[in-house]
Amino acid sequence: MVLLELMILFTDSVLYLLLLVFPLYLWGENKDQLFFYLMTGFITGCLVYLLKIIFSVPRPIGALIETSTMAFPSLHAASGFFLLGFFFNKKRWRIPLLLYALLIAYSRVFLKVHYWSDVIVGSIIGFLVPVLIYQMAFLKKKEDSGKN
Repeated sequence: MVLLELMILFTDSVLYLLLLVFPLYLWGENKDQLFFYLMTGFITGCLVYLLKIIFSVPRPIGALIETSTMAFPSLHAASGFFLLGFFFNKKRWRIPLLLYALLIAYSRVFLKVHYWSDVIVGSIIGFLVPVLIYQMAFLKKKEDSGKN
């Protein structure tokens, strides 16, 4: 029973961190990063929902919590790994955010709302979207500064 409550906590906490805590942190830290965070988060969410529509994979039978959309890929796993990908250049945050993302991904399988394939693909999408967009933006900035 305690483990079930812990898994539900991790599953729900990703939403609070994504929507409240990290945007407030970025608002005080760097407004440009806040825009980048919101843009990459929006792209990640749209990509995940597009794939849910395309593949329409039903959820596992016997879920321990209620769910409403299709299973593949996992938006919760994508969101947890999105945080890791977005803040990957901050070395002190890597291990805590990796552990957090892994707990979220595991909680989705533990709660029987996703298959492992759902969380693996969601995790890859969540991590790669901010990393790749950051790389493209950084390389574009580097090219632009090299022209001057």
